[in-house]
Amino acid sequence: MTFMRLRVGRVFAVFAALTLLTGCAIPSIPTFSQSRLKAIKAESQLLMATHPIEPSKGWADIPKNQWPPVIASLQPFDVTVYKWGVNIGIKPYFDGGWGYHIGRSKQELPMPPGCYWELSLGVFWHGPC
Repeated sequence: MTFMRLRVGRVFAVFAALTLLTGCAIPSIPTFSQSRLKAIKAESQLLMATHPIEPSKGWADIPKNQWPPVIASLQPFDVTVYKWGVNIGIKPYFDGGWGYHIGRSKQELPMPPGCYWELSLGVFWHGPC
């Protein structure tokens, strides 16, 4: 009886671990290449300079045909310029999704600090928060 309980317990633990890993896994993994991250930052700064924010909306949506090459290679679902910086949305979710935020300054980023992981100076990865 004890052997059977132990075995059922192990099976349950493995099942629970697999459920957590598949159910809570980040659906997209950010790039860690410093050269790509620097290019993402440079392209985001260019977007901020060339796409003024629309006063009526408070942001500027960047059409897909205007995405710079490195940002486009990330296969985002959207790229938007805000007053605080650029959002590169990689995977949508009801509370912000996953993606990159490239801010004009770290203090201006729109989500709480615990939502970010700084991949490179000024380039942040975020999940739903």
